[in-house]
Amino acid sequence: MVFDLSEARARLRDKLRVEIAEQDAEEQRKNLAQEAVRRLQELTAPLNAELKNLLPRTEVDSVTDQLTRNTVRSRDGMRRRIVDRWQRCTIVAPDDRPMSTTLRMSRCLELSDDGLLLLHMLVLVAPRRTMGNYFSWEPGERSAPVGSVEAEKMLEDSVRELTDALSKAVDVFIEHVQGAAGND
Repeated sequence: MVFDLSEARARLRDKLRVEIAEQDAEEQRKNLAQEAVRRLQELTAPLNAELKNLLPRTEVDSVTDQLTRNTVRSRDGMRRRIVDRWQRCTIVAPDDRPMSTTLRMSRCLELSDDGLLLLHMLVLVAPRRTMGNYFSWEPGERSAPVGSVEAEKMLEDSVRELTDALSKAVDVFIEHVQGAAGND
């Protein structure tokens, strides 16, 4: 006895044609979003390397930074459904004492269900575990269709701005960081 589902498969695929096409399109957009993530990592690699050279204890590409999770992501969740998210934070901190000064460079790419690539960035110099800050740069959400020339330009332009902000933040960080004896 042969178990042949070819006719049933054809009927089912015909019935689910729209859903299958939507799922295929979402998977393709997710692949394009992952290419954008790789491009963003490529563009920020020199920044990470310089921060690591600035202070060897620098934590590059943290995925567990709670501040990044809470601040560098889409704030209009009611309008858009996010189908994929990537976020990283590079943290420069001489120690982990509660009030020690830290420098954070956070990046987040999100893919919305309508095919938009959403970019969020933050540079922050602040005492650890406090609400205040010495320097903050957050350009706001930027978006472009995933896989487009506009998305590539958005990443390149944004990283140029990130580089400028980071340069200013490093000066502020050095100004506010305390040495072991509490000296400036």
